[in-house]
Amino acid sequence: MASEELRGKTALVTGAASGIGKSIADLFAENGAEVFEIDISFDKSRNRNESNPARSKYYADLTSSRDVKGAVEELEKIFGRLDVLVNCAGIEMSGNVTDLPEESYDKVMDTNVKSVFLVCKYAIPIILKSSKKGSVINISSDLGIQPIPNTDAYAASKGAIISLTKALSKNWAKQGLRVNCIAPGPIETPLLHRFQNDQVLDFVKSTMIPAGRLGTPEEVANVALFIASDKSSFVNGAVLTVNGGLL
Repeated sequence: MASEELRGKTALVTGAASGIGKSIADLFAENGAEVFEIDISFDKSRNRNESNPARSKYYADLTSSRDVKGAVEELEKIFGRLDVLVNCAGIEMSGNVTDLPEESYDKVMDTNVKSVFLVCKYAIPIILKSSKKGSVINISSDLGIQPIPNTDAYAASKGAIISLTKALSKNWAKQGLRVNCIAPGPIETPLLHRFQNDQVLDFVKSTMIPAGRLGTPEEVANVALFIASDKSSFVNGAVLTVNGGLL
């Protein structure tokens, strides 16, 4: 049974259409939060015609400063406050630096890192203005800590998110804003299956994860709920791995 961990709080979740982002948005709503969800796959025509404001879905290109600024302004107009920000939007492109096209590298870095910069740039002032116990949660990856071959751009982007998180955590701690990072390992999501074939995943499960299985988006969402809640009030600048003890 869901609790009321986030009752009275408003959360912004990017990458909320599927996978980890959707699970986080769902769990936050179940625990009492009003949730403003952003994803590039949402229907743009619904941006200002939302039938359920408590679960507002908003189209935005998070690499566009204008789109991000507009989305945050819409959130403030609807809810008047922001308490929790989850940066979960991301993409992956395989390859090493010798064969990955420059434009692919740029797209990965823009989508995975620049988006976090832009959303934080426009959302954090709203949090500071409206919440004395704000929480920013950036979703990185275990590959940002221990990369595997041919993940050069993705690993670099996720490592950058970890460093950005640690830098941000120092800026507004005295004002009650905590900034933390979750680094999931192999999680059962559409992105993982686009990234690795079944043969590789079977090998990972049998030899690299002690539990012998992939994680679930819900298991990552449970960690995000803890970081978003006041129960984690002294957790700041942390990188929490959710990887089943990945070897």
